[in-house]
Amino acid sequence: MKIMKNGSFIAALLCFLMLNVSCGGRDKTKKEEPEQEFNIKKNKVETNTSPAVAATIPQSENKLGRRVFLLCAACHNVVKGEPHKVGPNLNGMFGKKAGIKEGFVYSEELKNKGIVWSEKTIREWLENPASYVPGTKMAFVGVKKKEQQDALITYLKEVTKEQ
Repeated sequence: MKIMKNGSFIAALLCFLMLNVSCGGRDKTKKEEPEQEFNIKKNKVETNTSPAVAATIPQSENKLGRRVFLLCAACHNVVKGEPHKVGPNLNGMFGKKAGIKEGFVYSEELKNKGIVWSEKTIREWLENPASYVPGTKMAFVGVKKKEQQDALITYLKEVTKEQ
């Protein structure tokens, strides 16, 4: 093989490398993964709740309320007899004073607020728990959309009834 003069060998090598890179330089026999598409539905609530947690919460005809409750399910149970989690079990909450469930340690601020759980007080709580009860231990930003609040309150009324 004859050695090229004036750097033409290096120039040819650079051209080859540039063409290989600009044309992809990959194995064309491998099929590329298609880009995933995400369908976002109106009123869809995105959660990081595991399927195991979702399977343990009560079913309901109120699909939106159940989906919104998935935000709560990581910290709260609703079925009578289930243990408290990071937050108290919510069973039987309507009409009861906040901060009285046996076996759960509440913040003094919540116990002293004098809340009796009703649609009105739950809505105020859901709007922004930290501003409704400054000093609360509940780290949750709230549910801002009225439609989601309505659905969640209806769901809670259904699934927390004492039986």
